[in-house]
Amino acid sequence: MNQKWCGTSMVVAVILLLVIFLWAPAFAQGTSETEDTADRTIKIYVDGVLFIPPGDSSKTADPLLHDGNVYLPIGVLGEALGKPVEWDRAANSVYIGEPAEIAEITVGTAEELISALGSNRRILLKEGLYNLTAVDPGYVSSSVYFSERPDGYELFLDGVHNLTIEGAGNQRSEIVVEPRYANVMNFQNCSNISIVNIKAGHTEDGLCSGGVFLFDNCAGVQIDGTDMYGCGTLGIIFNKVMDAKVTGSTIYGCTWGIMSIQGSSNVLFKDCVFRDNSAYDIMISVMNTSDLTFDSCSFLRNKNASSLFYLSMCENITVENAEFIGNDVLDLAEPEVLSVDASSRFENNTFDGAR
Repeated sequence: MNQKWCGTSMVVAVILLLVIFLWAPAFAQGTSETEDTADRTIKIYVDGVLFIPPGDSSKTADPLLHDGNVYLPIGVLGEALGKPVEWDRAANSVYIGEPAEIAEITVGTAEELISALGSNRRILLKEGLYNLTAVDPGYVSSSVYFSERPDGYELFLDGVHNLTIEGAGNQRSEIVVEPRYANVMNFQNCSNISIVNIKAGHTEDGLCSGGVFLFDNCAGVQIDGTDMYGCGTLGIIFNKVMDAKVTGSTIYGCTWGIMSIQGSSNVLFKDCVFRDNSAYDIMISVMNTSDLTFDSCSFLRNKNASSLFYLSMCENITVENAEFIGNDVLDLAEPEVLSVDASSRFENNTFDGAR
């Protein structure tokens, strides 16, 4: 969340430490003591005032001193700070404080789109073509900027949260770039990013060195009803991405493969189509990744000189209710085994099927 906080430095320190210890159901503050303490009363003071949980004045907040850290339940911490606390099981996230207000902005040109990008926004794109290369690359903000490539510039969004980019018409709004070395859009250190009803790629066919969408160190990514096309090298690049969902989308015509996923977890592709892509090597590269699912997806007429999937240091990679039709590849997956359920269908491929 991009929540603004007011208060003392104590509050700031608490929030920073929450980020560090979010995996635990408690808040921890380092101390110089190392012994466990279960029989000592630990009091919590907020801005110099003793905090007592509401409802029972006889009880303290029951912190726990363990291995040099003081642990306090996040719910109790929220009460102490006067902030609501919400647990989102689907997103595996805890929210403290009021939700950020989302501004809705409608745009009709590439310049308006670039100017509107930022946190806590839903940007609605009118039907039409948005050529990002036509925008002055000198545009710079704290979180949106252009970076130079050998043949032009590419767009970066860094540290942006709660952003939706959505085509507003019946036809998908199209976002394109001209440089062959540029990704269409790069997202770094972002969270809660949604791309809906968009078509994205490069302006001309042929060979490229840039892909379509790259997400690096991001969480809470959703791509829905979106076309990603070549000459982009890859439709999607996920690097250290947590909790991503791609639904009802198509990747086609890419020239180096379909996607690359590294160091990621909890990623779902559902009702997607991957068609007519070519590659010199691997179509779908998955490394050091866990809990990746392809549900009800179609793999059609893809061609390369190696396998369709490359799996390395992966866990729980599954394909369910899929169809593989007319793919010209050497094998389905290597070097690790891909789990494909019995309901998946194989027709006219050059490999033997699931293994």
